[in-house]
Amino acid sequence: MTLTIPTIENASQQADVKMTQAQRRLGCDLRRDAICMGTHLLVEMWNSPFSKLADANIIGEVLGRAGKESNGNGNGKEPKTEVRVHQFNPYGVSGQASGPFAHILIHTWPEKDYAAVDIFARDREDAYLALEQLKKDLNPEYVHVLELRRGQLLDMEDT
Repeated sequence: MTLTIPTIENASQQADVKMTQAQRRLGCDLRRDAICMGTHLLVEMWNSPFSKLADANIIGEVLGRAGKESNGNGNGKEPKTEVRVHQFNPYGVSGQASGPFAHILIHTWPEKDYAAVDIFARDREDAYLALEQLKKDLNPEYVHVLELRRGQLLDMEDT
């Protein structure tokens, strides 16, 4: 699987900013004097097949695969990812996958061909690995992603 992570400004090229390898992996921006706690993706998926979005068993399998992608450690001994799903009547699913490095939540509205997804991961790479697996499994025609680096919201204006 080829992973494409959107580019961000390379803070290490800025004057007087030094970043460790771990900080680069987290996607932190030290110029803001903030702490990066991980990457949170707010995802909207449109026009996925009704049959996938309406079935809790399918959503559970999809979450399991996405959780495995984002919680792997590269040594073949992936930690366990816990998956829970709830089937709504007449249709719709809410589910979550939780592991040591990432948490994924999904809420589906099959009648509107829509799924709302939150992915919170220790770093950008893990977050986008989960997203790519979800896109592969749910086949949305359109995906919109808003990326937040947790721990850096203090720099934003209060609303």
